[in-house]
Amino acid sequence: MAQSDLAVFSEYLYAGLTEVVDQQIEKFNAASRGTITLSPGAHQGDYSEMAFFKKLSGLVRRRNAYGTGTVSAIDMEHLLDTMVKVAAGTPPVNIPPSQFKWIQQNPETAGAAMGQQLAGDTMADMLNTAVIAGRVAIGQNALAVLDITGETPDTMSASALVRGAVKFGDRSGDIAAWIMHSTPMSDFYVAGVTNTAQLFTYGSINVIADPFGRIFVVTDSPGLITTGTPNIYWSLGLVNGALVVNQNNDFTDNWSTTNGGENIQRTYQAEWSFQVGVKGFAWDKANGGASPNDAALATATNWDRYATSLKDTAGVLIKSN
Repeated sequence: MAQSDLAVFSEYLYAGLTEVVDQQIEKFNAASRGTITLSPGAHQGDYSEMAFFKKLSGLVRRRNAYGTGTVSAIDMEHLLDTMVKVAAGTPPVNIPPSQFKWIQQNPETAGAAMGQQLAGDTMADMLNTAVIAGRVAIGQNALAVLDITGETPDTMSASALVRGAVKFGDRSGDIAAWIMHSTPMSDFYVAGVTNTAQLFTYGSINVIADPFGRIFVVTDSPGLITTGTPNIYWSLGLVNGALVVNQNNDFTDNWSTTNGGENIQRTYQAEWSFQVGVKGFAWDKANGGASPNDAALATATNWDRYATSLKDTAGVLIKSN
């Protein structure tokens, strides 16, 4: 493959990746009702932060119209919401120049095909990262978790979903979507709830609606299952804007050619980054650090809850078998 062919391959790969991701992100955001928001961004540094005023407690008081005593003051406080930048990339992909010449493969076709594959994997990676971050952050608070693993039945049901949403009390209506593994989704069907409304499908992600008005985002994300005997499944009930992923538009790729073997070797490699955040929780820069790996993102103590009320956080969590 000549140098000009490499440029064409890269151009069509990036164009295919960008077009597919942009299209599917727009559809996904609409279908998931904004509970998981994927969007473009251009964040500098390791973190992105937003300061805002904390909700004041005791802002309204009862006064004595005939009294003369003093009243204690309360302070306006700032809170800091911190998202963390996650670095991602491909491994080196071997694309020997003789391969394309041997089969007379058009570099445009090859580039577009690889771009579409990379788009699907990129979408899945961003979703999986947001899901595990949301799960461990929400799971810190026992008041936000419904554990039915010791009940009969210990699998997902309409009753469990209602009880899970009620963790938000009078704001249970804010729970707009359930992020669920396919196994508890199947258990939910078996329990007798009929559903035929399919809203969005792309790769391993499936968004459907139920008779209660809340939607299900069905994906076998690794963050939704803890393997064991039996397996533990985690289902997230999310509010609008619960999980946020911002693409940083910093996609970079490179070709490397190596001599010395039976055939000339050529590899392709790419890298990019995105921000991830959880509503009501800030990334702990001291504990979690910069450019976190999967283990750090899945560590609950790296997500600090700043929202005073449970009802101002990302949502609730149901633990089932």
